Amino acid sequence: MDETNLQAGAGARTDELPAATAPPEIPVALAAVVGLAAPPVHPDVLRAEGAAAERFRAAEIRKVAATGRMSDQFTAGLIDGNVTLADARTRIFEEMAARDAAQPPTHAHNPSVTRDSGDVMRQNMAAALLHRFQPQENPLVDGAGREYMGLNLVELARVCLAAKGDTRTGRTRDEVALAALSTSDFPNILANVANKTLRQGYQAAPRTFAAFCRQVSAKDFKPINRMQLSDLPALQPLNEQGEYHRTAPTDSKQTYSLATFGEVVAITRKTIINDDLDAFSRIPFMLGVAGATLESNTVWNVILNNQVMGEDNAALFVAGHKNLNTGAGSALAVTGLAAARAAMRKQVGPKGTILNLTASYLILPTALETAGLQLLSPLNLIGTTTPGAIIPEWIRSLTPIVEPRLDGLTTYGATAWYLATTPGLVDTIEFCFLEGQDGIYIETRQGFDVDGFEIKARLDFAAAAIDFRGLQRNNGA
Repeated sequence: MDETNLQAGAGARTDELPAATAPPEIPVALAAVVGLAAPPVHPDVLRAEGAAAERFRAAEIRKVAATGRMSDQFTAGLIDGNVTLADARTRIFEEMAARDAAQPPTHAHNPSVTRDSGDVMRQNMAAALLHRFQPQENPLVDGAGREYMGLNLVELARVCLAAKGDTRTGRTRDEVALAALSTSDFPNILANVANKTLRQGYQAAPRTFAAFCRQVSAKDFKPINRMQLSDLPALQPLNEQGEYHRTAPTDSKQTYSLATFGEVVAITRKTIINDDLDAFSRIPFMLGVAGATLESNTVWNVILNNQVMGEDNAALFVAGHKNLNTGAGSALAVTGLAAARAAMRKQVGPKGTILNLTASYLILPTALETAGLQLLSPLNLIGTTTPGAIIPEWIRSLTPIVEPRLDGLTTYGATAWYLATTPGLVDTIEFCFLEGQDGIYIETRQGFDVDGFEIKARLDFAAAAIDFRGLQRNNGA
């Protein structure tokens, strides 16, 4: 370019200069922002950019609406109404404020619960110890605790001490055990394992009585008095003045109280040094089994001892209660079952109400287990003791309960069998726990008499027959 042209260009007016044109690679929207003239754009490109902008707007509105827990209808209205993203945010915040204002104030405070690394460590250590004790019953969920699987108890104690900042070296195994037991983490881990194994033992032990008995709870250890369901009379017609007849159920006069049972197990430094896993896993497991066994003994002793009833000072099973069959036809067969069923149906409450109770459970000693299961089998259509007699459907619908304690009856252990109704229809036998402590309960404390800590297993429990009408006993033949 020559000098003349340069001078002419320098003297030109700015409003006569052509607008700068954006390079083709700069998007139209950006060109508008920086003040450049947009390059010529194909209509298809414009449509694609517009669709992308619309998708972005809709996605952002949905995201903000979800955060504010807006309804699908409200969100769709913002999107379909072509509301800008800025206006949509404003409307969502206004809707949230209006919704909060409409709700009544609350003073409840629900603090969030966070877990620190110490919580995770304790949980994973307990998982590893439980897996060592019973791998099948205590799998490592998502591998949690696998990093502690190869460590013995002393090595786990060192890890707990290190987590507390105690990284001293050169200590003997005995010193490590004593130091770890004096902290809170390591005893809590062992107590957690002991508690879980105790509960596993308690739940694993068979308790055959629970199906036909009623579970209750008591607030304290005072004598317990129950009202009989069978004591409710029939409804009476109103008199000419429209007055209602007044009645009140009476106490069953059956009184019993909770009793407390328990044991204490010490976890000492010797347990840690010897890596004795059974000391705080197997022993608590056995305590759990012992607790469940105690419950079963208590309930079944009501039947085995033929408990005296407070209503009439007579035994639970006695001819006067019309729930005992000692004559012919009482063997475990269709005839005997039919007689027991009929006797249960015809039971009458204290105020004369016919109860029409139905049998739901067939209770057997082990000596009669095979014969009873044959009767209840859906494949058994012909009675073995009465040739040609079809086993009724109601017999096959009975739920069998086999209890070896019944074999210990002095006279009729091998032949006596029972029918029981559903406890919701009428009282039978009830078992009771202290309120809030159903089943066996465990406590731990730092040992004073021993170098370690102690585990105390406690069970507050009692059982009694409340009403004789829901049970039938046949001495068999």
